[in-house]
Amino acid sequence: MKLLEDVPSAVAHRPPPRRTRLTLGVAAVFLLVAAVVGVLLVASGGSDDTAADRDPRPSGTLADWAAGVTDACTTVAAEQPIMAQGPEVRLDVANLAVVSAGTSALVAAVHDVPLPAEEAEQAQAGATVTTGDQAAQAWTALTDTSAEVTQDQVTQAAELTAGFVAGMTQLGANCAPIG
Repeated sequence: MKLLEDVPSAVAHRPPPRRTRLTLGVAAVFLLVAAVVGVLLVASGGSDDTAADRDPRPSGTLADWAAGVTDACTTVAAEQPIMAQGPEVRLDVANLAVVSAGTSALVAAVHDVPLPAEEAEQAQAGATVTTGDQAAQAWTALTDTSAEVTQDQVTQAAELTAGFVAGMTQLGANCAPIG
């Protein structure tokens, strides 16, 4: 009987063995990966680009910018035929989405042209590009709204687009393909 008394009737629970080395190893790998990803993000400039971050660096003269804008106008007129049909087509509410896409394509193409390096020329070209941004925003606002678009709103967006094209033309670009 003595033997039965020495055997415990319940199993004693022991705490699980500590896995400190495994935990520290996993933490070290995680920190190493996070550090590498952080260095890559800093080196690439991050992912929160703005339009100004994507624009090419200023270089050349106003004549170089105008030549690049001429090419952009010609390309957009070929890719977006609505833009080559004249300003009166932009006033038709039925063409709202197509004109919005064409204006956005023109503005994006002009953003791809480096601004002139000289500050006064850069300011002139920059003002024209800003007008283009305003035109693209106006068209986007009209296409994104669920309310009925009025003829006055379309006229205002069309005037902004015409002002953008006129500004590029005044600075020496040939935007004749864009009506």
